[in-house]
Amino acid sequence: MEEKIITFGEIMLRLSTPDYSTINQTQSFLVNYGGGEANVAVALSHMGHKTYFMSKLPPNQLGDGALSHLKMHGVNTDYVVRGSTTIGIYFLETGFGGRPSKVIYNRKHSAITRIQEDEFDWDEIFKDATWFHLSGITLALGERVRKVAFRAVKEAKKHNVPVSFDFNYRSKLWTVEEAKPVYKKIMEYVNIVFASFYDANTILEIPLDPEFEGKTLSEKRRNVFPKMIKKYNLHYIFGTDRVVYTATDNSLAGYYFWLKDNELSWELTEPIRFNIFDRIGGGDAFASGVIHGLLLNYHDPAYAVRYGLNTSVLKHTIYGDASTMGCEDIETFMAANGTAEVVR
Repeated sequence: MEEKIITFGEIMLRLSTPDYSTINQTQSFLVNYGGGEANVAVALSHMGHKTYFMSKLPPNQLGDGALSHLKMHGVNTDYVVRGSTTIGIYFLETGFGGRPSKVIYNRKHSAITRIQEDEFDWDEIFKDATWFHLSGITLALGERVRKVAFRAVKEAKKHNVPVSFDFNYRSKLWTVEEAKPVYKKIMEYVNIVFASFYDANTILEIPLDPEFEGKTLSEKRRNVFPKMIKKYNLHYIFGTDRVVYTATDNSLAGYYFWLKDNELSWELTEPIRFNIFDRIGGGDAFASGVIHGLLLNYHDPAYAVRYGLNTSVLKHTIYGDASTMGCEDIETFMAANGTAEVVR
């Protein structure tokens, strides 16, 4: 069966300030395209997978530019429909030293907010599909987008396609109270999630036992995540811990949680410290690396989390929203920093 990885979301025009300048002082912007699920499709394409992106774009030069970006990276755009007049835009002010990066969205009336279920041939999309991925950012884009997203996960379930979901909660797009019922509903259809303790405890309202109040974040995860896995019948939970030293000096560790034979299996990797050239898309790169690792061996989350972690670290060293690293480069990097082998 031919591999077919599908992602659904919005691809936006990215305008970023050059030379670490602020938005209000810059005289020009660097142009690129990106968006969570599009970034995952691009990254997995560079890892050798056949990826397909679902979305809606305007039938103008900006929409054409986004399609050209995807095609340039080997992503199939047969499931991108055209309509409306506006592409989503976000402005990026790149931080430096103690000054953090800033993002301003201009996407309220973008083409994807006009998307409709009947614009897609669902049986064609999910026929022979091997994976489906989406994120909470897409769910935040309005009721029409949510209807399509829920139709997609239902079709994935009908066709026995694994679904991965990145919580990616963004307070600039909606409130926690608005997000809660939507996240709880989508969890009924997903198998693998990328989530934090905050996502589980605050958004899904999975309770923390009183004796774990005041404990470390890792201990709190070990209390809450098994409940989340059982409640929603999840296969895995993945995520990262980030330490910010400066805007351009961070470290990342990765974790997974898995109920194996009803026994909790989990790991928090050793952190990797690195310098940052472009932070945007680091989480998407982590997700893509984990998905790649699971596609290689679904029952080896320890390898998958390491693949995701190293992919994310490498993504921080290149310009643009998406990782464009091939497997050879990622695996060479893993071997160089001692994370290629899993010690059990």
